[in-house]
Amino acid sequence: MFVANDQRGNQLNVAEKKWTIERLRKLKANSTFICPQCQNELDLKIGSIISAHFAHKKHSDCPSNKGGPESQYHMRGKLELYDWLQIDENVTHVELEPFITDIKQRPDLLIKDHQQTLAIEYQCSPIDLNILQKRSGMYKKANIPFLWILGGKLLKRTGERSFKLSQFQWRFTSKMEDGSLMIYAYCSKIKAFIILRTIIPFSSQVVFANQSVISKQTISFTQLIRQQSCSINFYENWFHKVRAFRLKPFPFTTKQANTLNQFLYQTKHASLLYLPSHAFLPLKYNYLIESPVYVWQGWVMTFIDEVPLNSTFSFHYIYERTKKKVKERLLSVRVLPQLNVHYSKVIYEYLEKLSELSFITKVEYQIYEKHQTTNWLTNIDELLNRDEELMKELKQG
Repeated sequence: MFVANDQRGNQLNVAEKKWTIERLRKLKANSTFICPQCQNELDLKIGSIISAHFAHKKHSDCPSNKGGPESQYHMRGKLELYDWLQIDENVTHVELEPFITDIKQRPDLLIKDHQQTLAIEYQCSPIDLNILQKRSGMYKKANIPFLWILGGKLLKRTGERSFKLSQFQWRFTSKMEDGSLMIYAYCSKIKAFIILRTIIPFSSQVVFANQSVISKQTISFTQLIRQQSCSINFYENWFHKVRAFRLKPFPFTTKQANTLNQFLYQTKHASLLYLPSHAFLPLKYNYLIESPVYVWQGWVMTFIDEVPLNSTFSFHYIYERTKKKVKERLLSVRVLPQLNVHYSKVIYEYLEKLSELSFITKVEYQIYEKHQTTNWLTNIDELLNRDEELMKELKQG
């Protein structure tokens, strides 16, 4: 931490440029330092590797220490964000580590622009989800807009446009105007923001996204928070993942995948690896269901398959069948406190996309007609060709 009170109650910010090593040593020799949040005594650390900072004594029970002591990576990044905001002409005021008495919260940064006051939390290590949720809840209670920025080193790339998001990292997602998800991250090693937009999960942890890496020197805070949504442009990467899924058989260790796999063997004489191509559609609202895309879309394909040829069915029919699988715990819904969207949204989006692709026909609002039987192929080469054709159709879309 960079901000503390002295024994007279004066606030000291050792991140300010005025503090030379000599002045800091003199300050340390003649002052006592108190944490504004817990009122316990602090040590002033004057190091050569990282800027001077305050640290709690051992065994401190300060709420600000619940996530563990600050790392050099976190302190360096927070200081760089502070310096960056200070020179932003649209930011009228910025405070480093202010203690907000009313809610007993101490955000990393508190800024004011011409329109609002906003708290910024820069999180570089995992913390208990209850603590994360409590902090967000307190800001909401005080009507203080807030922005969580993830430490860039926490983003784990699994492919050209794919990443692995833990349950903790999912809590840092925010919704864009078009309903898609994004994540803000900052890396002090490359001094740049890493922005993931249009985040679409393939499984509970593996996601695909459009990534932007932007130097902090080339973007203002206003430009950062006004990021625009963008269309999916990772279809080739997505279907490369589908291909890998089909060609690298593995035992389905989860109950959800196993149950669907057994159902397909019994009713279609095919395994989960041979699902139709239309059971792997990347959709904007895929994140609403935590189960892998091929599991929940695979079940919907079986529901449609049960409808007689040339008969109509409703969105409500598909939703109720899906809802039953959720109740049986054969499908999992993703719960994100910052989002207020029901998972039925993605069920409807899926049916609409199947209609656009002429897999089914839309008759009227939420009513569809089945005009072709589902072809459950067992030839892997033919399936891969179908995947390729679908990818081309989606790209043209």
